[in-house]
This record gives sequence, C-alpha cells and structure tokens, in this order.
Amino acid sequence: MRIWMPYVWVGSGADVFTHRLAQQMRDLGHEVVEQEFPHRWQFFPWRMRLVAAPPGTDITVATTHTGFAFHRASSKLVVVEHGFVLDPAFAPYRSTAQTIYHEVFVRHFTRRSIEKADAIVAVSDYTARVMSKVMNINKPYAIHNGVDTEFFCPDLKQKQKTSENEPFELLFVGNLIRRKGADLLPRIMERLGPAFVLRYTSGLRTHDSSFQKANMKPLGRLDQQEARAAYRNADALLFPTRMEGFGLVAAEAMACETPVIATNCTALPEVIDDGVTGRLCPLDDVDAFAAAIRDLAADRERLREMGKRARAAAVERFDIQVMARKYDELFRRLDSKR
Repeated sequence: MRIWMPYVWVGSGADVFTHRLAQQMRDLGHEVVEQEFPHRWQFFPWRMRLVAAPPGTDITVATTHTGFAFHRASSKLVVVEHGFVLDPAFAPYRSTAQTIYHEVFVRHFTRRSIEKADAIVAVSDYTARVMSKVMNINKPYAIHNGVDTEFFCPDLKQKQKTSENEPFELLFVGNLIRRKGADLLPRIMERLGPAFVLRYTSGLRTHDSSFQKANMKPLGRLDQQEARAAYRNADALLFPTRMEGFGLVAAEAMACETPVIATNCTALPEVIDDGVTGRLCPLDDVDAFAAAIRDLAADRERLREMGKRARAAAVERFDIQVMARKYDELFRRLDSKR
C-alpha cells in the first residue's frame, strides 16, 4: 500500500507519532510519504485541500484537526485523535483565547474530519470514550501509541545508587506549559528540599524558561539519544500533567526501567499501575506528589523492583510493534473495501 501522512508541525507528541508510525509502516513493506506543513497552517487547514495527494495513495493518515482537508475520493482516510482538547476536564486550564479557538474552530474542524473519515482512531481508551461522548459518535478505535522498547531500554552497565545520602534525581520531560503541570514543579521541589533534584527539559517547543530553584536544573531541548540517557539517569519521572491523550513520555520512562510519578487523570491510569509501575497522585495535589516521591526515595529496593515491573509492562503493552500491527490490520481492512 501507499500511505500518505500529511501533518502540521505543532511541536508535540503528535509529530513524534507521525514519524514513528511512518517508519514502522515502511518496515512492514508499505510505501510511506510524510509531508510536513508549517505550524501556522493549523489555523487555516482548509488551505491544504488544494494540496495534491501523492499519486497512487491508498490510505491517508492525518489528525482530527486537519483530516478533513486531506480527504480525497481515491483513498481511504484515517484520522487520529492524540489529545482531545474539547474534553471538559481540560476546560479549567484553558485561557480565554484557547477556549474560543477550541470551541469555535477546533470543534468545527474535528466534526468535519469525523464526517469525512473512513476510520477514527484515538490513542487511548480514555480519549476514545470522551470523544465519543462529546462528539456524539460511535466509540473510535483505541490504539495506544507505541514506544521502541529496544531503543528505550535500561543501561544494564549503569551503576545503581545504593546510598540514601545521594540526591534523589527526578526528571520532567515535556513542554513547559500549564497543561503539562509545569507550574506545579517549583512548588513540589520546594516541598522536597535539597535532598532532591529535578532535571527538566524544554520539550519540542524550544523554550528557555528557567525556574529559580536551587534544586531544579534545566536540560534544554533533548534529542532521542539524550532523552534516553536522561530517563536512565533519573530515579523517577515526575509528570504532574493535567491532561494526556496517552502519556508517551511516561511509557518511554517505563521502558527505560524508570518508575513514573504522575497525575491520576485522563489516560494515565491506562499507562501506570499505581503502586506497581509507578505512583498516581490527585490532580494538582502538590503535597501528595511530594509525599509519593519521599516514599519511593526512602526505599531504594522497592524503587528498583518498581522499575523492573515498569519495563515489563512497557514491553508487553506499549511496544511500537504492537501499535504497528494494529494500524496495519486497520489499513489492510480499509484497503480491501476500496
């Protein structure tokens, strides 16, 4: 099959998904054409209706935001929902401008994409359920995003920390925005004090923001090799996000044998088994996050066992080949109906 994957660069996990799925489809023998459009085009997706599809396209894969613009009569359209911004749970954390944009424009774009799509996919069961309810549609297919667990893996030669006198190292990976809970990080670290250190990235959207806390260290923007090293070096991933369509960084950390301390909200309970592969804390509860971190720091053996279980869960449930097989089955089923 020839698969066209047009996308608007937005500096998020959706971009990462596109590249990873494209490579997996190539590995399965398909011809894939990735086509990137400038970030500003997300506000004018109808312009992309004039773009010609690659000759011989059988399947087109796009987001729900722009999918309608890539509908062509000669191919089947699959739209993927990564983070459903119309989720009522996200409403308290949107600015006025975001609310207007989401409710007026994104809702319209999503509705049109749903109408044009031959199949709708959501990256978690949570996202599928909420999308079904809000948009009043049949529940979309739920296919978890995949992680390359051969690349994201523990470093078996890395020295394990044995002394409780060593600082407990936390890691935050993501864009420094409110949706990711970045505003909670300084408050959590203030509660924890100097025996804990947080290293944080600036995510895919280059951002030089720096927190004025002695126990918070900026890492800047990381490539994949650097991100893997950061996951491996951390004792735990701190992820106080307020909304996740899936939670890719949590799955990547788990694959590196690093437990995750995250918010008990949206799709994260599908990724993290509380008390087994990580800890889940109430939304916006700074004290609960600090207590969970201290609890794990006090028992390094428990932390190591939790990391091993996290790795096993990531390999079993979130390996990228599991994701690829599910998309391949969907694409072949649609192509057989052409």
